[in-house]
Amino acid sequence: ACAMASFFFCGATELDPQIQADIANASNFNQTQLPELVNLVLELLLDPNGSGFQEKLGAFASKYGVNAPALKNVARGLVIFFRGATKHNLGPAQVAADCEALGLNADATSAIKGCWESYYAGLAGAQVEKTIMANQVIDMEWKFGVTAASNQVAQVGATFLHLKLVIDRGNGRHEDVFMEMSLPQFFQFMADMEKAKTHLDFLSS
Repeated sequence: ACAMASFFFCGATELDPQIQADIANASNFNQTQLPELVNLVLELLLDPNGSGFQEKLGAFASKYGVNAPALKNVARGLVIFFRGATKHNLGPAQVAADCEALGLNADATSAIKGCWESYYAGLAGAQVEKTIMANQVIDMEWKFGVTAASNQVAQVGATFLHLKLVIDRGNGRHEDVFMEMSLPQFFQFMADMEKAKTHLDFLSS
């Protein structure tokens, strides 16, 4: 069960053992192939309509001589994994912890974490944009913090931002949505929000 294995990306729901196996098989790709595959999946989540995912997956299989059905299964597992990571607003450390818990080796975990760090702000921004467009935001709070301790020396002393959105779900129900991001991710997020606002202003004018 998901709760017993304590995967961050699937929240309180149970994880299908087949999906777990599909994700774990990402360890079979080398350090050139895996980042390329993960980036394809993240591009799909960032732009579901414009990524040309199936064609790129086919080209990937041909380029590296990978079995297409097996590749499709791993890609499916990664899509579910990163959708969950986006939904539950996981930071890179939580994504890495889930990779280890899923049985991925250290090289695969490092590659996936590195890709997630590159796409995290854009996906978080897209998620909040969807939330804002689908629900009325009643309140927003944020506070800054500084990393006091980390297993990565480079992260100690780094500034991060906690963001809290209060959204109206209708019928008098409110829901809190929490996010955490680094300053560069926050600035990227603000730029994405500005673009979204410009787009909405254009549509409503």
